[in-house]
Amino acid sequence: MSACPVLRLSGVVKRFPGVVALKGVSLEVVAGEVHALLGENGAGKSTLMGVAAGALAADEGSVEIGGVALGVPSPSRAQALGLSVVYQHTSVIDELTVEENMLYCVPAALRTPGLSTDQWLKAQLGAVGAKFDRRTRVVELTVAERQLVEIAKALALNPKVLVLDEPTEVLTAAETEQLFRQIARITAQGTAVIYISHRLPEVKRVADRITILRDGQARGTFDIEGISEQEILRLIIGRSVERAFPEKGRPNHEAVPLLTARGLSNGMLQGVDLDMLPGEVVGLAGVEGNGQRDCLRALAGLVAVSGTMTVNRKPVRLSDPIEAQEAGIVHLPGDRHAEGVFMALSVRENLSALVLERLSNFGLISRPQEMALAEGQIQSLAIKTPSMETRISSLSGGNQQKVLFGRSLLREPAVLLADEPTRGVDAGARMELYRILRQSADAGAAVIILSSDAIELQGLCDRVLVFSRGQIVRSLSGDEISEENITGAAINADTTREAGAGKDGNRRATLQRFLSGDYAPMAILVALIVVLGAYTASRNGHFLSSRNISQTLFLASALAFVSIGQLIVLLTAGVDLSVGPLTGLVVVIISFFAGDDQGTLTLILGIGVALGVSVLVGLYNGVLVRLIGLTPVIATLTTYIALQGAALLLRPTPDGYIRTGITDAMTVQIGPIPVAFLLAVAIMIGGEVFLRRARFGMELRAVGSDAVAAHRLGAKVTRTVILAYALCSVFAALGGLMLAAQVGIGDPSVGQNYTLQSLSAVVLGGASIFGGRGSFLGALAGVILIQEVTAATGFLSLGAAWQYWLPGLLILLAAGIYSRTRGSAGTAHH
Repeated sequence: MSACPVLRLSGVVKRFPGVVALKGVSLEVVAGEVHALLGENGAGKSTLMGVAAGALAADEGSVEIGGVALGVPSPSRAQALGLSVVYQHTSVIDELTVEENMLYCVPAALRTPGLSTDQWLKAQLGAVGAKFDRRTRVVELTVAERQLVEIAKALALNPKVLVLDEPTEVLTAAETEQLFRQIARITAQGTAVIYISHRLPEVKRVADRITILRDGQARGTFDIEGISEQEILRLIIGRSVERAFPEKGRPNHEAVPLLTARGLSNGMLQGVDLDMLPGEVVGLAGVEGNGQRDCLRALAGLVAVSGTMTVNRKPVRLSDPIEAQEAGIVHLPGDRHAEGVFMALSVRENLSALVLERLSNFGLISRPQEMALAEGQIQSLAIKTPSMETRISSLSGGNQQKVLFGRSLLREPAVLLADEPTRGVDAGARMELYRILRQSADAGAAVIILSSDAIELQGLCDRVLVFSRGQIVRSLSGDEISEENITGAAINADTTREAGAGKDGNRRATLQRFLSGDYAPMAILVALIVVLGAYTASRNGHFLSSRNISQTLFLASALAFVSIGQLIVLLTAGVDLSVGPLTGLVVVIISFFAGDDQGTLTLILGIGVALGVSVLVGLYNGVLVRLIGLTPVIATLTTYIALQGAALLLRPTPDGYIRTGITDAMTVQIGPIPVAFLLAVAIMIGGEVFLRRARFGMELRAVGSDAVAAHRLGAKVTRTVILAYALCSVFAALGGLMLAAQVGIGDPSVGQNYTLQSLSAVVLGGASIFGGRGSFLGALAGVILIQEVTAATGFLSLGAAWQYWLPGLLILLAAGIYSRTRGSAGTAHH
């Protein structure tokens, strides 16, 4: 083992409001070793690695990677020096596919020479045991599958130092073994691995040395062979530990079951029967994907299922989470970020979320009562937080998990459903949570625990139900509950799924996958365009005349350019309300340079002025949003007002005629199709390719999907957002040039409708208002449909109001379909 450190952290100090997270921590990691970093949640492990990775700036101290100073911290700089991180909360981008995540994170120069992209991707994903389709969008993956993608892209970077932060918390035993083989492979080649974990048996198995943190300070570095698990625990939590698991209870087997379920069935479950006694802790086990998680979620009312269920002898309607909760069933989710904590709210607000009716009088929350409840849970669960008003997003993962426990216990559950309750929780806190789960059972509740850790189930549960292919294949109790029996029952089960089972579910999944894709909205819009066109032509034969087609597409060309810009901003999770007045301002500016007595050079100068003003407007919007921190709506609304005022100042009334030669040049056609429209189509097709294949296109979607994760991956988030607003304004200006040719006069109010119309077009085309997802081709279909609706209302002798009502109704319908199908696709796998 080389004595030369490949990572050196010296005297690192990091302060957050109300807490000093790191107090002069130093750490050296040498090439070819596995160096475990241990400590309780909140001890500073992830913060220290955030500093090493350039994601956090240290207040004091220095970082060297491969003997080179990190300097100004940034994830891209750390990655360039050879440090790669697999984060506990994955930094893969939800709205990109697995393939796009891999290609975005691993530059072409670092990919294996001589292999095609397909071959390289297959090799990288196969190395970690990933079996899912690389074209799958990450949001549709399970938590474990997302972690495999995270590990695969980190390994593909061929780092000098690989940081693994709780890498096995969501992995199966087989996936964990695969990871350990990869660790052995890369350390043999000289890569250093920093392994952060709360699972001491894993640490003892893979680590060469360990460093222990407690309360933001290093408590020592030790060779793994020279220290026992008990000594490690003592150093981690600052005291000796007698036993990990509390004494098991003695459920009354003669008692009436507290919960009874019969015939639970859907595409996964195959007639599951379940009885839960008061005071009983029951574990659900099995190889991931065999129905145990579906069973737990079915009891919570979170998945569609047939069958019957009673709680305290009272029937409870299935597939209804509200009724389940009212019956006394409380679900502790396994993915705390996706389904558990409210990241933007405080610790207090998260703790009280399930008991608001108990704290309210006439609809108003009693703040003293709420604070008293929150403080009680913070004290009893030893939640480490600067105050109850601290945003929960700033807490460590383990402390966030404790908040979820506190919230669930405040509900006083009759049945507590705990999905991976100790995931990401340190050894000391894990024992405390075991005690709490057992106390809940001793108080008369029925506790169901789903865990991938057979040792955890063995030590905690009175009974363990092993699932295979949607059925319970073995029920273990008493001395039968052992790691060997749990694992063996899952692996050796010979159950078969009933013929035809799951076909309906597969069909629904196929339809759902289509509707949740980026191109389904375009297909739906094209069908609507054809149907509306056919219907209108059947009522008025002039609708499909060459003249009407030409005029409709020419009018659509201006909206198409504005919509291109709007989509670029929407992809970053922003919005630009100022595009409408900006197009009007461009028309006004052009009207000063395009009169009958002005030449070509003057016109070129006018176009340059219009584009220059537009770029400045876009940069101004981007700075307001990204650097000043205004919300996109507020920032661009103020710009909207300012631009409208500027246009009126320049042209209080419509004036300044644009010479007909310019209008004629802009309306050149190829057959019935205007060249301006063909240009817009060409740009949108090119934009679609750019969005899927170019790094900046992927970066736009990555920033909009999750700016924090994108920053961790090396994206220049601020630059990307500001550039997106600048591009939006440039395309709005191009739309303004089209509009100037259409109206032929400097009218300051002519562009006002383009704000709503451009938003309508891109939303109809399938863009998400939350960012990260959209399609230029979908937006093009939205533009054509909106313009077709406008034309059709005249031919059908409908009132002008229908020009607004029809697109509005279509947007509501599309938004409802897309959000429902995409939401289902994103949560069905968790």
